[in-house]
Amino acid sequence: MVRDPRCAGMGRLIVALMLSVDDFHEGSSDLPTWAADRGSIYYTARVGAAIELMRVSLDGKIEQLSHSSAGVQHYHPACSRDGNQLLFGAMRSGTRQLYVSSSDGSGARPISARKPGHAAMHGHWQP
Repeated sequence: MVRDPRCAGMGRLIVALMLSVDDFHEGSSDLPTWAADRGSIYYTARVGAAIELMRVSLDGKIEQLSHSSAGVQHYHPACSRDGNQLLFGAMRSGTRQLYVSSSDGSGARPISARKPGHAAMHGHWQP
């Protein structure tokens, strides 16, 4: 477990570290996750040449939460218990890191700092 001072005030997070893999879909499964209010589902999808964060409401409204350049990969979204924040992984600059954003995907900021050749993959909120 890694504790990062940038996570202060966000509750407890567990960060599992692993070596980088060529394609996150080959290295792990990326399952949809429920929003805290159970009114929508977060998931990732290929849009052009990027893997983007997405949200779909129970009435079928689809929202693209990230708008990335080619090659960027987002993965493993997880909504906070209060529904205000989203924890997810992304490879934006060659190394997989964990990020926290508002539940709509805005204001994303990194909460890990893995070195090249390593990856932050599975962040989890703790109660």
